[in-house]
Amino acid sequence: MRSATSTAALLAAAAFWLTGCSVGIPGTDQEVSVDPDGVSVGSEDGEVSVDSDGDVTVGNQDGDVTLDEGGGVTIDDGTGDINIASVEGSVTEDCEGRDVNVTASGAEVVLNGQCGAVTVTGNSLTVHVGGAESIHVTGAENTVHHAEGEPDITDIGIDNTVSAGGDAQG
Repeated sequence: MRSATSTAALLAAAAFWLTGCSVGIPGTDQEVSVDPDGVSVGSEDGEVSVDSDGDVTVGNQDGDVTLDEGGGVTIDDGTGDINIASVEGSVTEDCEGRDVNVTASGAEVVLNGQCGAVTVTGNSLTVHVGGAESIHVTGAENTVHHAEGEPDITDIGIDNTVSAGGDAQG
């Protein structure tokens, strides 16, 4: 009996994946959608989706955070700081006045809006900052651009570049 149930569940999952389907989660306002392009779980308050390439998008009423398989973003509950860790990935985040800590290697990070202190630690990073009170860079061969303002800059490393410009929105 157990194998018949497992087989039925597997066939149902395959049918959902091939044809695309949405199912409400009982007792909540959330819905799960599955199709060849990916999987998403969401409600009117926000959505988490994973596309067929493994890229993750987290959206809510305040904006979106997009990560690929090499990136991760956490918000410190105590301080509100944004902590970004990535290896050869890309991450886009809205600062909303918060301090940001980037620890990464070979990644691209875009920080839109006004940030507090931005700390970049790693190597071969490209970081675009909308605006910041200060930018601290440690490591080697990092490039940091700031779109607006004149932040206090600390560069402790080898072949790092910090300059005005970049792709972030101020």
